[in-house]
Amino acid sequence: LAYNQDKHRQDTINWIKGTGKRSTAFDFTTKGILQEAARNCQYWRLKDPSGKPPGLIGWMPTHAVTFLDNHDTGSTQAHWPFPNDKIMVGYAYILTHPGIPSIFWDHVCDWGDDVRNKIGILLKLRTDSGIQVDAQVKILIA
Repeated sequence: LAYNQDKHRQDTINWIKGTGKRSTAFDFTTKGILQEAARNCQYWRLKDPSGKPPGLIGWMPTHAVTFLDNHDTGSTQAHWPFPNDKIMVGYAYILTHPGIPSIFWDHVCDWGDDVRNKIGILLKLRTDSGIQVDAQVKILIA
C-alpha cells in the first residue's frame, strides 16, 4: 500500500460533496492505512505529510465513518479483513480519533466477553474524554 492515499480520500470527499454533504461515507482510506500500519507495525503511516491523520478523518472527519470491518470486508466473506490479532489496536485508534466510529457487530457479539468488554472500555473512554466527531488531532509521533 502506497504511503500517500490522498487521491483516494479526495475521491471520497468529491462523492460526499456531490451529495451536497448530506451523506457520510465509510472511511476506507483510514481502514486501509490503519490495517497496513497495525499488521506490519508501520505506525509512521498514521501521519500524513501535513501532520494529519491520513484518511478521510484528516480532511473531513464530520463525514467519515471509521470502521475496522463490515459484512463485506470481514465476517464470513472476509474480502479484506482487519488482522484478528490487531483488532483492539484498531479500535483504540478509531475510538480515540475524530470521525464517526462504527463497531462491527461480529466483534461485539461473536468474539466473546473479553473483546466486548474492552470495546466497552474504549467507548466509555471516548465519551468521558469528550472526543467529538470533529476533534482536533495533534500527532506528536507516528
